Amino acid sequence: MKTWVVVADAARARVFEVDGKTKAIAEVMDLSHPASLQHASEMASDAPGMSSVKGMPSKFGMEEIVSPKEEEAIRFAKQVAEALQAGLADYERLYLIAAPHFLGLLRKDLDKAVQAKVVKEIDKDLTKHTLEDICTHFPELL
Repeated sequence: MKTWVVVADAARARVFEVDGKTKAIAEVMDLSHPASLQHASEMASDAPGMSSVKGMPSKFGMEEIVSPKEEEAIRFAKQVAEALQAGLADYERLYLIAAPHFLGLLRKDLDKAVQAKVVKEIDKDLTKHTLEDICTHFPELL
């Protein structure tokens, strides 16, 4: 039985495959989204504009509904979800380990077939950890 373990945050997603028979672990995918690493000031050209209503003397500020940084995280979550959908035939079980906010974004984009294979979710950011550290969070596989 093949299991995939996804370790992700808003800028990087690593996908590992664990072979159920041999317990061998191999990294099968490493997705990155450099735009998520930019500072918010580098993503937007200037501050939100001002607006007014005809017949009213006052003006009010326009506020962004979603920040540029959040928009990039949403885009990357969709990209990761699409990659998991594309590889659906390559795994029977799926573990998701992601930064809490990114895990929420990822859940929204997962297809029902992918969701059905999710065995466990861990809301931690382990993208910069070694494989050995990551493995300690799912000892039942090894």
